[in-house]
Amino acid sequence: MTYILGNRERKLLEYLQIDHTTFQIPGQLPKGAGAGTLGKLTSEGLLETGAGRFGDTGYRLSNDGWRCMYGKTHDEMMAGDDQHYPLKVWSWPPTLDVAQASARPKARLTTLKPILSELPPRLAQIKPNR
Repeated sequence: MTYILGNRERKLLEYLQIDHTTFQIPGQLPKGAGAGTLGKLTSEGLLETGAGRFGDTGYRLSNDGWRCMYGKTHDEMMAGDDQHYPLKVWSWPPTLDVAQASARPKARLTTLKPILSELPPRLAQIKPNR
């Protein structure tokens, strides 16, 4: 079964990717990163535990945490030349549907004429500023 991460879990993973080589103790983590959030991410395998500062239990991103956010591990991303974007939907395990949903759409140029034709007549008379 696929587990989709909530806002607190996403915020925590985003924070931990900044200094991803050291174990952060709970006092260094952002607000909202309580025992429940840490426990869930650790049980899913997205966080690793280890000795943090002062011998306390610390947390850092695991390879699966990177896969959850980007579809690849940190080492795989650094080995390639491509630019990497976070997935739109962070879930564990990442599914093909989620990975495809995260692909950035190609930029499309649109003109105002098709947009204005869909508006009510009164609004279509407004001319855009140039």
